[in-house]
Amino acid sequence: MSNKELWSSHLARLKAGASQATAIEEISRWISDNTFIRGKHYSYAGREYQKRILDSKAREMVIRKCSQIGISEVAVRRALGLCGMLTGFTTIYTLPTATLAKILMQTRVAPVIRESPYLKNMLSETDSVEVKELSNGSYLYMKGAASSNAPISIPADYIVNDELDFSDAFVVGQYHSRLTNSPHKMRMKLSTPTLPGRGIDAEFTSSRRHFNFVKCNHCNHWFVPNYYEHVKIPGYTGELLSVNKKNIHDLRWKEAHVECPSCGKTPSLEHAHREWVCENPDENHEADGIQVSPFDVPRYITPGYLVESSTKYTNVGDFVNFNLGLPFFSQESVLSPDEIKGVTIDSRLVGAFSHVMGVDLGKTCHIVVLACFTDGASQVVEILDVPLMRLREVYTGLRIKYRVRVSVIDSLPYTDTVLALQAVDMNLWASVYTQTRGTQLFSIKKQDEDSSSGDQLIRQVNVARDRTFDALMAYIRSGQFSKLSCHRDTEFVEHCTDMRRVKDWNMKTQVVEFRWLKSEAGNDHFWFALSYAFIAKHIVGTFSGAGGGSLPLVSTFTKAPEPASLILRV
Repeated sequence: MSNKELWSSHLARLKAGASQATAIEEISRWISDNTFIRGKHYSYAGREYQKRILDSKAREMVIRKCSQIGISEVAVRRALGLCGMLTGFTTIYTLPTATLAKILMQTRVAPVIRESPYLKNMLSETDSVEVKELSNGSYLYMKGAASSNAPISIPADYIVNDELDFSDAFVVGQYHSRLTNSPHKMRMKLSTPTLPGRGIDAEFTSSRRHFNFVKCNHCNHWFVPNYYEHVKIPGYTGELLSVNKKNIHDLRWKEAHVECPSCGKTPSLEHAHREWVCENPDENHEADGIQVSPFDVPRYITPGYLVESSTKYTNVGDFVNFNLGLPFFSQESVLSPDEIKGVTIDSRLVGAFSHVMGVDLGKTCHIVVLACFTDGASQVVEILDVPLMRLREVYTGLRIKYRVRVSVIDSLPYTDTVLALQAVDMNLWASVYTQTRGTQLFSIKKQDEDSSSGDQLIRQVNVARDRTFDALMAYIRSGQFSKLSCHRDTEFVEHCTDMRRVKDWNMKTQVVEFRWLKSEAGNDHFWFALSYAFIAKHIVGTFSGAGGGSLPLVSTFTKAPEPASLILRV
C-alpha cells in the first residue's frame, strides 16, 4: 500500500472512530465512502431500497425478500461497516449450513475487504474462511445454523441470520443468547419466505411492517405492486397462473408491464415515485420489518422477466417464494391443519391385528398408540403425555392394555431410561437418526447380550429422518390413516403441522433433497411419536414376513407386574 493510501486509510479510521455513537445512522454513508465494487465506490443507484434498510435506526430488522436482488450483499457490507466503525464489536453472520457460510465468506466478504483500502489495512492475523479479525478488536464470524455446537462460547454484539427459513430454528434461538452481555444487542433476520406464519413471515408479521408504495405518475394513485393483480400482458385476458411453457411463446410476454389499478396506465416504478409506508405504525414492535419485492428494482427485474420465470418452476409456490418474495402454502411443504382434522373420526375401527407404540422422550414424554390392520390401514387409538419419572409405569400399562407388539422410542437424550425399558421389553427398539441415500426408511441392528464375551444388548433401528417424515405425510394423505377423536385433537393437529419441509441443494451429492425443519415454537412431539409408531408398524410387517425379515417377536406380557389400570391416572 502506498503512503497516500495509508494516510487516506488512517484519516478514514479517525473519522469513523469519532462517529461511534452514531454508527447506525452513518452506516449507509460509510459503506458508499469506504467500500467498492468493480473498482468504483459502492452505489445504491437502482437499488435504493438498500439505503432504506441501512438507514433504519432499529436495533432489530426483519427483511422478507425475493431472491437475487442484493440483500445479502448489503447485509455483508453492513456487518463489515459496523465492525470497522465500532471498537471491539463482534458480528456473527449465519447461513443454513457451515459450507454455505464459508462460501459466502470467500465470495462476498473477502472481495469487499480486498477492494476496500480501509478494511484491507485493518485486517489482522486471524483471517480464515470462518472469522475475520480487524485491528480495532472487532470480529466477523461466518457460521452455520445446522449444528447446536456452532453458537457455543462466542459473545456477540450483532447477529445476522441469513436465509432464516432454511436454518434450524433451535440453533438460531441459541445464537440469540450470544447477545446477552452486549450493550448493542443488534439483530437482522432476512430470508426468502416459505410458508405463511412460519420463519421470516412470522417474524415480519411481528414487526413494524414497511412496504414500498408506488405513486402513479399519471393519476397520483398510491398502491403496492402485486404480480397477479397488476402485471398485464398486451392482448392476453387470462390469468397469469395459466401462463406456462406451452403457451408463453404465443403471448407478448416481453411487453408485460405494471398497470395502475386506478387509471389503467403504466406507472413509473423508479425511486422518485416510491415511498416506504408502515402498515402498522401504532403497534409497539421492536423490529423494523421491510418487504423487498422484485418491483423495487425495476432496472434489473422487469415484469416480462417475472412472467418468463413463472414458467420455469414445476411448483407455483417456489415462484411466489423466490421470485416474488411472498409466503405460499404448498402441499409439498407441509401438512395442513384441515388434512389432519379430516382423518379424525369418532368411531374405533375394528379388526386390528396388532398395536404398536411410538414414544418421544423428554422431561415430558409423548406417546402414540397405533392400531394396525391387515389391509395396511392404521388408526391412532390413544395419545398422551407423561412425566419422565412415570414413563416406565405408564408404558408398561399401555403394553398390557393394547398387547403392543413393537414399540419404537428415540434414543436421546435419556439413554438410561431407554436401556431400562429395553431390559423389560424385548420388543422395544431405540431409534437413531442416520444420513443414508436411497429410499430405505430404516434398518435394524440387533445384538443379544453375551456376558462371556462382554457384548452389550442392542436393539436399535437406524431411521432416515426426512424420508420417514415424507413417507408419513404421504401415508396420512393416502386415505388409510385415521385417528380416534379425543379431547386432545387440537393439540395433535398442532403438533402434526408444526414442522415445515424445504428443498435443499446437497453439495456433496449434487442433488435437490427435502429437509424437515423444526419451527420456532417446536410443538411437534406427537408428530415425532407418531413417526416412531409408523416405523414400529413397518417393523411388525418386516418381522411377520411381509418385508422379508426373519427376526422373531418376543412375548413378554406375562412378566409385566404393573396393572393396566395405571394408565387411567395419566
